[in-house]
Amino acid sequence: MNIKDLFGYSEDKNTSCICVSGEDSEKFLQGQFSNDVTLLVNTNFQYSSYSTNQGKVISIFRIFKYQDSYILLVNKDIAKYFIDRLSMYVLMSKVEIKEINSCQVFGVCGLLADDLISKYNIKKNEIFENNSVLILNNTNKYMSAVTLIGINNVAKDITDMLSTSEKSSYNINELMDNLSLIPRITMETKEKYIPQVLNLESLDGINYKKGCYTGQEIVARTHYLGKVKKKILLLSELELSTKVGDKLHDKDGDIIGDIFGTTQKIEDDFICLSVIKIAAIEEDIFLGNKKVKIFQ
Repeated sequence: MNIKDLFGYSEDKNTSCICVSGEDSEKFLQGQFSNDVTLLVNTNFQYSSYSTNQGKVISIFRIFKYQDSYILLVNKDIAKYFIDRLSMYVLMSKVEIKEINSCQVFGVCGLLADDLISKYNIKKNEIFENNSVLILNNTNKYMSAVTLIGINNVAKDITDMLSTSEKSSYNINELMDNLSLIPRITMETKEKYIPQVLNLESLDGINYKKGCYTGQEIVARTHYLGKVKKKILLLSELELSTKVGDKLHDKDGDIIGDIFGTTQKIEDDFICLSVIKIAAIEEDIFLGNKKVKIFQ
């Protein structure tokens, strides 16, 4: 599989757009998320996480300002639970949290992504609005990629933008998340690991200077004591039957990690995210009787 040769677009029906609005929304979100929402302007987005009081991640997401509100791109499987948990802390604050059912999300990679990034001069982790379509630059070390978001059913605008590309058979946004080690947390994988295990530091998704937020004490203590023993990695050469929770082991049969993400087929290969002990990364890794590889 040559990642750099991939191109095309696909609709991302597994991503929900959640809107947080109201005059207290910035202060409210600042007290809940791992990143500093006060640094958001209308031209950038952040990676961030929402955790339990014990620092275990409920969801990882992109967040950006849109007009007078905040939009969060959250994995659809966890969206209702995410909203319910976040809403528990609203109390008397002037904040409204709701899913935007009319939101359309597409992923684009390859030549069209290059063209859009160049045409509108969109730097990495920046946003550009064109005819009611938001363009997020998701470029990673492998290829150029963008996410297109129509907040209010702007199907024609998106269709026109995609007319020079080809439809892909796989979810491009999911592939870009896999390549960037951004786990799409589900109801099955929620509240298992702290943000550092799930690559939030590398994504600049944790701000250690912002002050208190839910789970902050555990996250900060881990950072300053340096006791992270596991990390998330992308595995390849898997089987279609691979499922979340399957155990990984070394040549001696000792458990060294487990499958964390859903298996995705890209051309003739199957890939997925896993959580593995850092001490075992340089050793051979097996899933059942099959040797698998860390994607480079």
